Amino acid sequence: MQCGTETSVDERATLLVFTLGAVAEGRRRRLVPEALRDRETALYKECLDGALAAGRACGCRLEVAAPAPLALPPDARYREQPSGAFGERLAAVFDRAAPRPAAPVVVVGTDTPGLATGHVRRALALLAAPGGIDRVVIGPSPDGGLYLLAASRPLGHLLQRVPWRRRRTFRALRRTLSAAGLRVSLLDPVADLDRPADLDAWLARHAATGGEALRRLAALLGRLLAALRRPVLPVTPVPPRLAPVPVRAGRAPPHH
Repeated sequence: MQCGTETSVDERATLLVFTLGAVAEGRRRRLVPEALRDRETALYKECLDGALAAGRACGCRLEVAAPAPLALPPDARYREQPSGAFGERLAAVFDRAAPRPAAPVVVVGTDTPGLATGHVRRALALLAAPGGIDRVVIGPSPDGGLYLLAASRPLGHLLQRVPWRRRRTFRALRRTLSAAGLRVSLLDPVADLDRPADLDAWLARHAATGGEALRRLAALLGRLLAALRRPVLPVTPVPPRLAPVPVRAGRAPPHH
């Protein structure tokens, strides 16, 4: 299925956002000093809005899987994440997201401010091509993880075999899918935000992309971080200036 195609609800692809919620994501990663914690929370919220906008532009059903309900737009449905390890939670939610067999599911997170409509569009186009039912689309991250996973079939039993949140996650997932007889197609790499250095790199090189609200927030966050990191010059104490006391011939200066 491609962007702009009008279909019934049951035939649409699903854009599934998998997240802990903006506040919990910030606690887990700690990208900024405590003084800017509210700005970090706002950044994750903007990433969620950006991901939903990308799915909306492609005509997708919108779902957000989180441990607790979030404030969502009217066209997005909340789906509760089950308990368990990351791979177990992702596997369960991914397999339940499709409204019917062979319906495409595209899953993304809220830590990729560079995610754009084009990434979702490309993933759906690959799944709609001949043989798409046996294809899995991955958007790799430079750190060895991934920012997008899409398929038109259940993957839960395979996703649970992968070591998640590791530098070898992408390679392990690709091997697991290939061993199961599935074809893997790759999107262009996009960096996610796992460390403060990732945030610095995005602010330096990619903050001009994304929606207007995200660009404004990035500009503000960059200025605030620069101000906090600006070295404070030491204050050199200035000795008091003593006024000279005139000495007259034959008389000692007065004592105070």
